[in-house]
Amino acid sequence: MRRLCVCVAMLAAAAVLSFADGPVADIDAYRDPDALARLIASGEPPHVLVDVRTPEEFADGHIPTAVNIPVSEIGEHPPTGDKGALIIVYCASGGRSARSKARLESLGYTRVVDFGGIFRWTGETVTAGTE
Repeated sequence: MRRLCVCVAMLAAAAVLSFADGPVADIDAYRDPDALARLIASGEPPHVLVDVRTPEEFADGHIPTAVNIPVSEIGEHPPTGDKGALIIVYCASGGRSARSKARLESLGYTRVVDFGGIFRWTGETVTAGTE
């Protein structure tokens, strides 16, 4: 039993040390609207918030700090060249954000979070001209 505990502790330490930017599992916390709001407010860790809806939908209201890259363009115009960057994608209902996450991961991005639909956002939204 003691040997098992030592092995588990060693594996846990190795897992934490293998991720310079923190454990990958932690990024899933940003699917929570409150956690995303805290991330936006603090700016830490560095991240890119991407609205993958159409420019018209984006102009009608989006989450503060988001950039607009429509799902149809995300593969050709990814939000950053840093494949280890924290990227959070969202859309109207979750379908386009899921496709965007899969596309970015197929391009080698390793820290992509699918927030889902903007309807889950509990904070204020901004519209074109109010930023």
